Amino acid sequence: MSMPDVNTLFAGRTVFLTGGSGFVGQVVIEKFLHAVPDVERIYVLVRPAKGKTAHERWAAISSVLYLLQGVLFNRVRADCPHSLDKVVPVEGDITIDDMGLSQENLKRVLDETSVVIHCAATVRFNDTLRSAIELNLKGVERMIRLCKRMPKLESFVHCSTCYVNVDKEGDIEEKQYPVVCDPHKLIEGHGWMTDDMLNGITESMSRIYFNTYCFTKHVAEELVRRECSDLPALIFRPAIIAGIWKDGIPGWADAYQGMTANALGFGTGTVPRMPCDSSNPIDVVPVDVVSNMMIVCAAYRLHLTAQKDRSLPVFHCGTSHLNPFPIQRYIDLTGTFLAKYPLEKFIFAPTVGTRGNAVAEDKLHAFKQHVVGRSLDRLGGMMGKKPFSNGMMVSLKNFSWEHTFRKVREVYQVFIPFVSKRWIYKADNMVELIERMQPEDVEKFDFDVRKMDWKEYTSDFLFGMKTFLTKNDIMSDANLEVARKGVKIHTGVEMVANVLLGWLLSLLITGSFSSWPLALILGFASYYYLNCGMYRTVEIGTIESYRKRMNDAMRKEPLNNNQKA
Repeated sequence: MSMPDVNTLFAGRTVFLTGGSGFVGQVVIEKFLHAVPDVERIYVLVRPAKGKTAHERWAAISSVLYLLQGVLFNRVRADCPHSLDKVVPVEGDITIDDMGLSQENLKRVLDETSVVIHCAATVRFNDTLRSAIELNLKGVERMIRLCKRMPKLESFVHCSTCYVNVDKEGDIEEKQYPVVCDPHKLIEGHGWMTDDMLNGITESMSRIYFNTYCFTKHVAEELVRRECSDLPALIFRPAIIAGIWKDGIPGWADAYQGMTANALGFGTGTVPRMPCDSSNPIDVVPVDVVSNMMIVCAAYRLHLTAQKDRSLPVFHCGTSHLNPFPIQRYIDLTGTFLAKYPLEKFIFAPTVGTRGNAVAEDKLHAFKQHVVGRSLDRLGGMMGKKPFSNGMMVSLKNFSWEHTFRKVREVYQVFIPFVSKRWIYKADNMVELIERMQPEDVEKFDFDVRKMDWKEYTSDFLFGMKTFLTKNDIMSDANLEVARKGVKIHTGVEMVANVLLGWLLSLLITGSFSSWPLALILGFASYYYLNCGMYRTVEIGTIESYRKRMNDAMRKEPLNNNQKA
């Protein structure tokens, strides 16, 4: 049975959104304002931070005065500027009862809200279990308690993740699987357990669920199942989220998360390899697909409530089922892209591959951290600046190579488990939802991932990373040429370094200082193994096409990242 159009379902309703200052939350707000004209109001829970109030943080997100941060809302300002007045930032914190809302704001939220979209969570995969429970589990508990006090509530969307079931492999259905931990007991234990006790749980849990994020999200779904039997709830599970596909500024992103963090590691040469079975799919989903589907899911839950349906639907929002993206395809596209359009600043020459062993690669990162990093820091102390940083020269006071390589190793350790298995997140409910939508909504809120072209999308999200995250001047051909020359220089330096390493090894093997033939063999062999022949050169999108589409979508003069706001 079809559902009414989305705007009609939201007409006159007030939405309460948590996580609105985050990557996904910003895109959700922008889409509501641009595509749902009859929504009454959007309360956005914003935590004060860095001395800024909720209103100041919202201004930093949405204001045209912020050159790169505010551009997401350019089309709203151009097409429906008054809709920005519908956003009401309310100061709060999900770690505090009643979400930390003032009495005045609490009364308004409780009395007016009919739709709740709960996106707030810690996305630090290596966060402590204590912090993850506080945010991802107790935060959900507090939200459910709030929902139960909302007389007008007709739709509660709990944003989870596809990776709540990483303990399994193969086809993962859109349903809830048995949990390994009672959520109430874990919340209770959070209050009396010492950090050492929680760290012990973390160690055993990480063998199954990889990290505290996946584990607490897994347990939080069970909390929703138990506590929302009398609420109009829905569980929404996105996969690995990356930049905008087609609904907004192509490639736009505002945070190094998931794919952008991985691509940055490839582009800076700091995480050159991700050893895995490259035939497995990597479940990447654009943020506008997530936003569009989340809004439609909230509308669908409104429709179910009108039909007196009290079920708890589960929706996967990913690509591995309907449009699988093999890791090798991603490697080929990214390798080709970075060879043609390198980042303006990098540490090592960009390298992209899956060769090697995951444990051995981690040991190599440890070697860079403890040996290479410390050596460069000492050398920098003598030089008065940091060597070999391709323009990223900073003062000794603020920069440490050892610290940098430690952070790089953490990125590697966080990401590598997510390419360690073959998961197919079934998306039959996604297809069914599309079939229920009105034809105009199918176009307006397009989340049909079967239409995605991976060549075009990968190019766009990488161009977006260069533009909005690394702040490269995407309009400058001169800067691009300088970057290409820098890659050639770094490649030569790294090749010489490998030959010198080969010479040291040959010295240990032969005991002779003149064993250069063996040194050359060892040096070039190690360089080839570590850097060469790991991807095929394939067709990618062009920078000329991206520049035009990006500037058209931004509704302004051509972007120049060297401008001052």
